[in-house]
Amino acid sequence: MTRRCPPARPAFSLIELLVVIAIIGVLIGLLLPAVQKVRLAVLRTRCQNNLKNVGLALQSFHDTHRVFPSNGGWDGVQTTPAAAGPAFTPDTFDKQLNALFKWGVGDPAKGPRDQPGSWGYAILPFIEQDALFRQRDWKTPVAVYLCPARRAPAPQSVTAEDDQGRYTSGGWEWGGRTDYAVNLEAFDNRPVCHAIARFTDGLSNTVLAGEKAFDRTTQRPDNWYWDEPVFLGGSKGTARGGLGLVPDGPGIPHKENWGSPHPGGVLFLFGDGGVRPIDYRTDLSVLAGFLSPNGGEVVSLP
Repeated sequence: MTRRCPPARPAFSLIELLVVIAIIGVLIGLLLPAVQKVRLAVLRTRCQNNLKNVGLALQSFHDTHRVFPSNGGWDGVQTTPAAAGPAFTPDTFDKQLNALFKWGVGDPAKGPRDQPGSWGYAILPFIEQDALFRQRDWKTPVAVYLCPARRAPAPQSVTAEDDQGRYTSGGWEWGGRTDYAVNLEAFDNRPVCHAIARFTDGLSNTVLAGEKAFDRTTQRPDNWYWDEPVFLGGSKGTARGGLGLVPDGPGIPHKENWGSPHPGGVLFLFGDGGVRPIDYRTDLSVLAGFLSPNGGEVVSLP
């Protein structure tokens, strides 16, 4: 009997295999930038929605109290329990300025003009965080205050000292960081609270809050240098008064200024509830006009 050999199975030659691998590599190279672009767009949208929620909370606060909250501030006598040991007053000694700053601490029994905690603490009941407002749980993060492109919500112990400053934190793991700051031309520290009537330039032409400049090499998770949590009041961790627009990066001029991890520009919350980006290259006079609530400037975005 003649034994028949099975037919030969077709197979890739080495050259064909290399061509296929090359094609796959090209397709992946084309796909990855598109995936990254979509990811950045999603993170930007989530950040924009956070600012919209902050805007709704500020408006609800005003509807309830007839004023916007202040940025808080120490009343000169307040102390708060430490994690262990005697009550204390939170503070930061800024080594660059050679100055000591004492911070107020959020108090649910205080009204708008007496509130030592920042605006971010004051509006907690209006972002469905009434329990956090009343329990004063300093270690709890508030996700709506954080840009998802910059950092995740997580409590962190604070070092006693680093290259930037010395910090009195009471031994707590502090949550409540914020990537958004109020505009100090529209808001003020305790006990000054402003009503809508002050915004004569129009709410749609006035910035209430925006993304603050951030340098992760200086503003680290284990300090609160220009990055104090919202539970504390009176600090520049929750407010900005400058005119700089800078993308995130090491060594940027983060103090007082506005900034973003998003390409193209910084997201700002306007008084009408709208959230709009302002390009990093925007003329400073235009930004100054949007930050002023009653200067009479006529400005518009390109």
